[in-house]
Amino acid sequence: MAQSQDITDERIVSALDRYARMVGHVLADPQRWLGLDDEPPPSAPFPAKVLDALRDRALGNVTPASPDWDAQPLQRRVDWWVTRIGVSAGLAAAAPRLAGALADRVPLQPALGACAAGLAVCATAREHGRTDPGDWVPLLARVLFDRGLPAPPPEAATDDAEAERQLADDDGPEPDRKVLATLGRGAARAALTVWRLAGTLWELRGLLDERPRGSFFSRAVGKLPVVGLAGGWLDERGGIRKAAKQTAALLS
Repeated sequence: MAQSQDITDERIVSALDRYARMVGHVLADPQRWLGLDDEPPPSAPFPAKVLDALRDRALGNVTPASPDWDAQPLQRRVDWWVTRIGVSAGLAAAAPRLAGALADRVPLQPALGACAAGLAVCATAREHGRTDPGDWVPLLARVLFDRGLPAPPPEAATDDAEAERQLADDDGPEPDRKVLATLGRGAARAALTVWRLAGTLWELRGLLDERPRGSFFSRAVGKLPVVGLAGGWLDERGGIRKAAKQTAALLS
C-alpha cells in the first residue's frame, strides 16, 4: 500500500483533477449517473423498495433539471444534493458492508467512502457558483485530506471528453453483481458510477483514511454481517454531510 509520505502534491492534484472532471459529468446529469429515478417493479427486493421510498420522500419534485431550481434558496439546493448523494452514492459506498468486518478487506472500500464525500464537496461548490471542476481540486484536497493544494495548471488538466470516457468505462471496477441485484436498477447504476469514480482515488489510498466519516457507533455497526450495510450507509452519509458542511465553510 502506498504510504502518505510517498504521495507527492503533484500526484494528489492530478488524481483529484481526473476525479473532479468525471464528477462534473455526474452533477450535470444526475439522473443518468446517480440513478434512483426508476420505479421498482412489484417483484423488486426489499432494499430496492426502501430506496424508492426514501427517494420519493426526501428528494421532492424540484430537481436540478426543474425550471424552478435556481429560484430555490442556496441551502435548500445544497441539502438536496447531500440527500441525493447520501441515498445513492452513500449506499453504493456502503454496499460492501453487507459482509460486515470483511468489508475492511475490500481494497476499494476507503476510496468508495472518499468518493461519496468528494461528490458532496463538488456539488456544494457548484451550487456556490464554482462551476469549473479545476476549482474543486483545492477544496477536495482540504476536505478529504486536510491538504492545502492549488488547482491544476490549465495545460495539465484532464480532458473533459476523456473524463466522460473513463466514467462510462465498462471495464472499470464494479461491485459484486449479487449486491447490485439487491439494490434495484437505479441504485445499481449509481453503484457502478461510484465504483468507477473511486478508481481514480485508489492511487491515493495512503491518504484515504483522512476522509470525513460518520459517528463511531455507525462505524461499529458497519462491522457486523448483514446489518453492516445499514451501519456503513450511516457512516458514509455522515461523512457526506460533514464534507458538504466543511466545503460551505471554506467558501464562506
